[in-house]
Amino acid sequence: MITEIIETYKSGNITVMQNINSFLKFIKEKDFTYNSIIQINTLALNEAEKLDNYFKKNKKLKGRLHGIPVLIKDNIKTKDYLATSCGSIIFKDFYSDENAQIVDWLLSEGAVILGKTNMCEFSNYVSNASNSGFSSLGGQTYSIYGSNYEVGGSSSGSAVAVAASLCIFSIGTETDGSVVYPAAQNGVFAFKFCSDQISSKGIIGISSYFDAIGFFTKKLDDLKYIIDLLTNKSIFNNTTKRVFIEKSSFQNILGSEKLYGLIIDFLDNFKIDYKTGTFIENMEPYFEMIDIVCQAEFKSNFLKHFYIESEDFLEKCRECLLGDYYTDINEIERSFASDFISDGSYVYSISELNLLKKSKYNYLQQEEMDLVIALTLGPNEVASIANMAGFTHLVVPLDFLGEFSLAFSILGRPGNEDKSFIFAESFILYLKNKNL
Repeated sequence: MITEIIETYKSGNITVMQNINSFLKFIKEKDFTYNSIIQINTLALNEAEKLDNYFKKNKKLKGRLHGIPVLIKDNIKTKDYLATSCGSIIFKDFYSDENAQIVDWLLSEGAVILGKTNMCEFSNYVSNASNSGFSSLGGQTYSIYGSNYEVGGSSSGSAVAVAASLCIFSIGTETDGSVVYPAAQNGVFAFKFCSDQISSKGIIGISSYFDAIGFFTKKLDDLKYIIDLLTNKSIFNNTTKRVFIEKSSFQNILGSEKLYGLIIDFLDNFKIDYKTGTFIENMEPYFEMIDIVCQAEFKSNFLKHFYIESEDFLEKCRECLLGDYYTDINEIERSFASDFISDGSYVYSISELNLLKKSKYNYLQQEEMDLVIALTLGPNEVASIANMAGFTHLVVPLDFLGEFSLAFSILGRPGNEDKSFIFAESFILYLKNKNL
């Protein structure tokens, strides 16, 4: 769809102003059902007009995303009239003096930011009792399938906005599942980079070690187009030769056995070798290390964005959030009470996680494995596996089962994005040829 829209601009069949105006009207008409957008960019039409004038004057498009409407998560800094509140009433009037690096990239390519999406407040780092998709500033975001369905988070609004066709693509962030789970739960494609692949400068997250940027689209082609631009690499036909299937993920979920059988049949038909099993054994110690890293880095990094002292922040949280919005703020309190940096736990955890990452890289290399395949919402923690192992994560939603949809994950080493996308494309085509 992105390339088609760009062609319509080139041909003069539609202007950016007309297209952006249509999206803004559609948002006004439809988003009350989903509550996925927390702020609308009141200057979006001005930006659209500038792009039309640029095209008239220069006889060329500004960039490879010229006039493409995008929504971004509310923890991504913008130097404009949009606040960067992280979904909190505490920071509803916080305006950044800088753009996140990903925002500068979007603008340089000619994208039009329609607004910011609702999210789990502070990237779901407030209370263990909070609902996914809820923030004190934005309220509750609802799943594309209805209010009785899980919406996922913390990038809830970004996933739902794409599912509802309120933009062409959206951007979220992930510490541990915040991109891939809402994508799977709302039936959209998503790709999450590794934390050190794409700059997270200007992202207000939880952990600099884990936080990474992710993209949502309704069409795989659009997602592939964006990832191609960001990696400066043309995604070509790089054939997958061998994969690891995380078999334990395809259990106890309605339809998962059928999907597992179809994946095996696909691999056999295309003569792709595979191994099944458990990719990460003895996960429990590493979950504790994730927690230590997140507590330590939230405490040391989060407030630097807002120029507020920890005691003042805690007081505001108790005054503004407790009672009206949350029964507790235990995630925040335990982070600020922790002492993991000075007692050595943080350094030890980082060291162990780096060793784990290295061992998983080495395992795939020794076994000549290109990708790891798993059910995204299966009983094991697929997002954690990907993040701890330092892999990219592509989510592929499937609606071939009729009344409900499933999504499976393709995990790969950085630089193997082409293999992940080609695998997804080939499997979707295989299902289509089987009339599924």
